Amino acid sequence: MNHLHVRSCYSLLESGFKLEDIIDHCLQKGFYHACLTEHNSLFSVMKFWHLCKEKGVHPIIGLETEAILKEKEFHFILLAKNDTGLKELYKISTLKMSSETLSFEQLSLSTQNCVVLTASDYEDELASYIIKEKDEEILSFVNLCKEAWKDFYVSIAMNDSSFHRQRNRYLKDLISNLVKTVALSRIYYGEKEDVENLKVLRAIARQTTLNDATLDVSYNRYFRTIGEMEELYDEQDLKATDEICEMCNVQMAFKRNTLPVFKNQYNADSNTFLNSLCKAGLKKRLNGHVKENYVKRLQYELHVIQSMGFTDYFLIVWDFIRYARSKEIMVGPGRGSVAGSLVAYCLGITHIDPIENDLLFERFLNPDRISMPDIDTDFPDNRREEVIQYVINRYGNQKASHIVTFNTMKTKQVLRDVSRCMSMPVRKVDELIRVLEEKETLLEAYHKNINFRKKIEQDVKYQELFKRALPLEGLPRHASIHAAGIILSQQDIVEVCPLMKVDENTYASQFTMEYLEELGLIKMDFLGLKNLSTIDQILKTIESYLHVSLDILKIPLNDAKTYQLLSNADTVGVFQLESEGIKQLLYKMKPNQFEDICAILALYRPGPMHNIDEYIERKKDPSKVTYLHPLLEPVLKDTYGIMIYQEQIMKTAQVIGGFSLSQADNLRKAMSKKNMEMMESFKVQFLQGAYQKGISQKVALEIFVTMERFAQYGFNKSHSYAYGLIVYQMAYLKANYPFYFYKCLLDSVIGSEKKTMEYIYECQKRNIQILKPSVLYSYETYSIEEKGLRMPLQVLKGIGKSVYPLIIEQREKQEYQNFIEFVVRTKSISIEDSVLKIFIDGGALDCFEYNRETMRANLQKVLDYAHLVCTQTSEGTLLCYDIVSPPSIVRYSDNPMADAQKEFDVFGFYLTMHPIKELRKQFPKSTPIQQVLSINGYVNVLGKVNGFRTHKTKNGQWMCFMTIEDEKGRLDVVVMPDLYKLEKENIQKNRFVYVNGKKDRPNSILAKSFKWILEK
Repeated sequence: MNHLHVRSCYSLLESGFKLEDIIDHCLQKGFYHACLTEHNSLFSVMKFWHLCKEKGVHPIIGLETEAILKEKEFHFILLAKNDTGLKELYKISTLKMSSETLSFEQLSLSTQNCVVLTASDYEDELASYIIKEKDEEILSFVNLCKEAWKDFYVSIAMNDSSFHRQRNRYLKDLISNLVKTVALSRIYYGEKEDVENLKVLRAIARQTTLNDATLDVSYNRYFRTIGEMEELYDEQDLKATDEICEMCNVQMAFKRNTLPVFKNQYNADSNTFLNSLCKAGLKKRLNGHVKENYVKRLQYELHVIQSMGFTDYFLIVWDFIRYARSKEIMVGPGRGSVAGSLVAYCLGITHIDPIENDLLFERFLNPDRISMPDIDTDFPDNRREEVIQYVINRYGNQKASHIVTFNTMKTKQVLRDVSRCMSMPVRKVDELIRVLEEKETLLEAYHKNINFRKKIEQDVKYQELFKRALPLEGLPRHASIHAAGIILSQQDIVEVCPLMKVDENTYASQFTMEYLEELGLIKMDFLGLKNLSTIDQILKTIESYLHVSLDILKIPLNDAKTYQLLSNADTVGVFQLESEGIKQLLYKMKPNQFEDICAILALYRPGPMHNIDEYIERKKDPSKVTYLHPLLEPVLKDTYGIMIYQEQIMKTAQVIGGFSLSQADNLRKAMSKKNMEMMESFKVQFLQGAYQKGISQKVALEIFVTMERFAQYGFNKSHSYAYGLIVYQMAYLKANYPFYFYKCLLDSVIGSEKKTMEYIYECQKRNIQILKPSVLYSYETYSIEEKGLRMPLQVLKGIGKSVYPLIIEQREKQEYQNFIEFVVRTKSISIEDSVLKIFIDGGALDCFEYNRETMRANLQKVLDYAHLVCTQTSEGTLLCYDIVSPPSIVRYSDNPMADAQKEFDVFGFYLTMHPIKELRKQFPKSTPIQQVLSINGYVNVLGKVNGFRTHKTKNGQWMCFMTIEDEKGRLDVVVMPDLYKLEKENIQKNRFVYVNGKKDRPNSILAKSFKWILEK
């Protein structure tokens, strides 16, 4: 016998049974067939299929679903007999996962290649007939099904219940001469006790607790042994399971899918059209002066692309990029290895000349290794969806779709989910989560994290939480869509992959990314890059204010201001160059050419970092550059004799070992994957090739070992050059148009206190004045005024899209006159009192005649007046100022410290007034941080602790890295172990401190002593 109804954890939150465990149970309990019948979805099919093949188990793929007959719901199990039956399941699942109703007629017409069973879950209309012994209705339904399907069975299920066993006996007696019956054990988990896991999953799904009496828990739905089944079911019904298994023989031998054929306006075949586009593009790129080496490279690439059948792929990408540009949507200069393709460069897909920059096509598309091309494209994150929608509209939502991904119950998530079901206070579970390390699993934490284990062992509730969470960790929780991927197909995708509806016009594949290529579904990534949105906005702002139309792709790559900015590590806000570590690298390296920027991106990663000092030394002193063989000089000259790029490994294999570039790419891949067998074979070939070039075995072997070492972390040069261009563009705009750069940079971080504060400090360092928000002058985003950049109202906490548009709309009708009139008018449009307090505290009402202390003290009086003069009528709110005289305003003295604190509360940082300004009067020997940054030696600094982190030294002692700030700058303070021991209790965020220390490096001082200032 065999089980024919099994749900896995991919019936989301309806089962916790992992696919691997299902197959292991089959093998351990003597089942040759493994059946999978998810509820409405087919998310797990591909993974299940591959696992079965690996383990030597025969897979049976099914679906549990519902259909409507005469307005009544009936439940069925559908098992695919063959590949056509599997396609039928794909279509049924797509329908159900699109929240559509399935009629009995639709089901019967669409599943002729399936074995169909009643689900017999005692939850549908058939169950009602059986319980009430409605013979006529049962016989009518069974006859209908018998006529609808050639292979139809009535399931006998739940015989472990005496009630259901009795009902099943009645059912069998009634239909025994009419239709076959089959034993069906509904399986949701592996072992009997695993019902507790299912109980928790059901509670998570319903957002309730384990004590909820209405919680539906399916007891005894475990994976029974053959012996247990024989005790419960008739021999004939058990034999029917074998009969059904023999009928089911899915092969997944689908015709391989292809990309859509790109239709062009000239009705030319795709190869001809691509050739003509590339020739025209090359001529345009080279300004009509086409060189022979470019022509040969283009011919070679076109031959490879066309012989591998990827012509339409390039045309499709060319088309949606062309569309984006036609709609003034910025497109990135390239991403990944595609920058090594001259065809992509000619088509405008990339903007880095691969010949000029020695980028290799074979790193992108290797004719010796048939694999799908991978062109990822960057768009501004605020306009990416427009391009995706264009592609879906052009090819149809059945031929272009998103890709499913699964959010899993990772360590912290599963603890939170399970703790909610246990009614554990949030504070208590937070205490446990706080001691977890990043990416630590529950078991890893228990065995390696002393603090975590101690908490578990000392608290019974934590023990129960741990025990309940452990088996659920890693299970899929809910379906989502891949952040960037879109798949395209010549035929409807549902022919090879079921779909699910995302919204009205958009679908996603039910199979995850790793299974799509084998089905012939090619993924294209449409990535949203925030920095492109910022660049685009800067260019538009420059054009708007300066009437200068700047083509970012034509800016000079030798701009002195840009390299000065990079050499000074003045890169806050510059793409990929904001971390302190990379700033130090910039400061040391002093980049003075585009190649240096690309090298920095390649070097600043965990593996290559140990080459940084040597690279800088060689750059400063070319006499230190050496090569293992003279033939390597052209390959390594740009990187001062050091291998940092994958392409250099490939070129070395070519010039020393005589490899073709395709072979060299295979060698590179073998080295990076540590495939020892392949590497040994390539090593022999390499040494032989070197010998034929007169290179000694010793030198050749040394070169091969060097290649092997660098291949472990060599960076993709094509990607480095493409992203290096975005880096340069942002640095260029910052160096040459700082005012407009900061305006757009600040716009891009509205909503992030931390980044806003960081960028405002940057502006202040550059003497760019930041003007506080104002109800008279602020707009939706930062605005440019003669004196500086005006903050928008929405930077204030609590001022969202339900507030600031109303304030601006009212002002555009008529300017606000004074404090009282402003309060009255805002109350007439139902603005909350709390909003007015935020406006006062944030300085947005400083434009009126009173100071903040005065407005705060008189606000309630003015609000009372506003309530009197605002009269509600059928036509809206009327302002009747004649009813009562305006209140007299009592003036109060300024309170700068109180204003500063309240500013901090509504911004998340100090803006116009920093408490340090007042405190400095008590410490006349203190030096402002901005001045400290430009000097070396012993200094006294006054600041507020912005944050700190501790670090364990090699000797096992704790030290601390602290950041302090004053009104115009920030400084890192290094606290060595001896001082940290004395001061660790005092070091707290937001405390004021007077530091004596020594500055001998950029942006930080070594602390010698602290004096802590008590807040008044």
